[in-house]
Amino acid sequence: MCGIYGILARRDSRLGATQAAQALTRLVALSERRGKEASGLAARLDDRLWMHKAPLTASKLLSQPEVTAFLREALPEGFPDHPQALRAIIGHARLTTNGFQGIRHNNQPVAANDVVGVHNGIIVNVDALWQAYPELTRRTDVDTEVFMALLGARLERGEDLQDALAAVYGELQGSASVALLFANREELVLASNTGSLYAALARDGRTAFFASEGPFLECLMAESPAVSAAVGPWDICQIQAGSALSLDLATLEQRWFALAPRTSRTPAAPEIMPRSRAVALFDTIEAEEQARRNIRRCTRCILPETMPYITFDAQGVCNYCHGYKPIERKGHAALEAVVRAFRPGANADCVVAFSGGRDSSYCLHYAVRELGLRCIAYTYDWGMVNDLARRNQARVTGRLGVEQIIVSADIKRKRRNIRMNVEAWLRKPDLGLIPLFMAGDKQFFYWANVLKKQTGIENSIWAENQYERTHFKVGFCNIVSGNCKQRIYKMSASDRMRLAAYYGKNFITNPHYINTSIFDTITSYISYYMIQHDYTWFYDYVGWDEADTNRILLDEYDWELDQESSTTWRIGDGTAAFYNFIYYTVAGFTENDTFRSNQIREGVLSRDRALELAARENLPRYQGILNYCQLIGVDFDMALSVINSMPKRYGVPGRERG
Repeated sequence: MCGIYGILARRDSRLGATQAAQALTRLVALSERRGKEASGLAARLDDRLWMHKAPLTASKLLSQPEVTAFLREALPEGFPDHPQALRAIIGHARLTTNGFQGIRHNNQPVAANDVVGVHNGIIVNVDALWQAYPELTRRTDVDTEVFMALLGARLERGEDLQDALAAVYGELQGSASVALLFANREELVLASNTGSLYAALARDGRTAFFASEGPFLECLMAESPAVSAAVGPWDICQIQAGSALSLDLATLEQRWFALAPRTSRTPAAPEIMPRSRAVALFDTIEAEEQARRNIRRCTRCILPETMPYITFDAQGVCNYCHGYKPIERKGHAALEAVVRAFRPGANADCVVAFSGGRDSSYCLHYAVRELGLRCIAYTYDWGMVNDLARRNQARVTGRLGVEQIIVSADIKRKRRNIRMNVEAWLRKPDLGLIPLFMAGDKQFFYWANVLKKQTGIENSIWAENQYERTHFKVGFCNIVSGNCKQRIYKMSASDRMRLAAYYGKNFITNPHYINTSIFDTITSYISYYMIQHDYTWFYDYVGWDEADTNRILLDEYDWELDQESSTTWRIGDGTAAFYNFIYYTVAGFTENDTFRSNQIREGVLSRDRALELAARENLPRYQGILNYCQLIGVDFDMALSVINSMPKRYGVPGRERG
């Protein structure tokens, strides 16, 4: 089971800042024996509650920038007799039972309804409790949240602490040893229905520690002479099953009580009512999300200040808007003339590049239904065409009666190559190298040319949507893409050399990239940048209307959607959830922001609507990320831990910008 631990110090405690840090470090090391999959801390200061958690071991958590910065502030010279010094700190070392630890909200401490706590145990009727209280909001998959939510709701209704705790324990099934802090109560509460919780109380009443096991506290005192000398004589007591201990944060006065409803209020001893001055809760995860919401954006489009090479004029309009040239569509008649000019093959008039995504599906529909072409749908399966895309391919080709030719790569090898590159990247993350994860799909162009020769079909139609151009990806490689209207493979020779040099430099400084996947990477570069791309670009002729496209796909083909996504874009691509999560976490934007910005510039979308859509579309698709990690064999929690720990390109309290 998990390990929970903590420290309390009165203002006149003899425990200094150095000894407090030593005690915390030792309790962390001892407690993480009970769980190494995730960890977190919560601390109560005079003016706020602070909370941080991550899918890291508790020892590694202590070295995180957010934690080290906070501890420097909370353990100042003169601790604990300092107005801004912490009064109590509680911690958690997690052995996962409910909810993926890679998703940071699923870790502990957990905050709900002004209660912040850590929990050791398993609440087995968690789903039934949420169903019984539909007025409570569930935000995570972790069972601990329902305990905090139920307790906080009862306290908000005016119930006293003992009765509220007794009622919560009376409803839950399973085990729960908890340490609780409150936004509006000046006390720390330890409670357990199993007895798996111990407190070390200094006899002078100035200092207290707690942990999940009594021997942890004995080791702390025995192995930390400076801490033991500062605390003085002490006693270890067990929080026995069915009992609770409340410690006043100012006086450390103890109040023991049973976790059972009091049948009569009259004979009960007078309750010591804690001071009720409310303090703010500072959650580092919430602070990061708020910082993303506060990123400065162009006043015309929605591109953020973290976009490579962006600048703003006096009115806040970005250079990408100033340099934008409207898309010139050639029209249906021009497309008709182009496709008729090609010599047809024996069995088909054209090959349509068909990923199974939104744009290629609509393109195939248009080619058959509007142009009357005999089509062959061509798909290159490199291991990241997901099952949803395959099912949608079957729906469209089946309804249209179109032959589909699939060129399948050595998928095991492709996924192994992706894994090697992702693992190398995780050792030294760099936004500019993210496209390396998708290098294996670029042979799509090579095999398209082979197919044209084999079938004798001259015309190949491709459905690259001009709204979807993402030149910011090479921008992170220090290449000024500006507002380039050309396709990325048409970049200048000098820029191609800069791109190759950027990758080469990173390969040298991170030799883990130099593996058997490098041959695939080289052939991908050749396929993308060096071979002929002699295709008919469908959306150079035909306008793209999102509502009309979605209507046709959903109504005429019963197109399948991704339950995690609010859009029809990128849902068939097994890689998109992962790389967009990185861009969003580190830079505060994704492909969705550039896509919606282009729509604004074309006058087909308002800025307010674009902000609304992008905010929804940028939400992490955790199941998609998990599926990706499982396919390529990368540890989900490790990957998310590295990504979440990367320096942000926007302002986050306690962390420097990268």
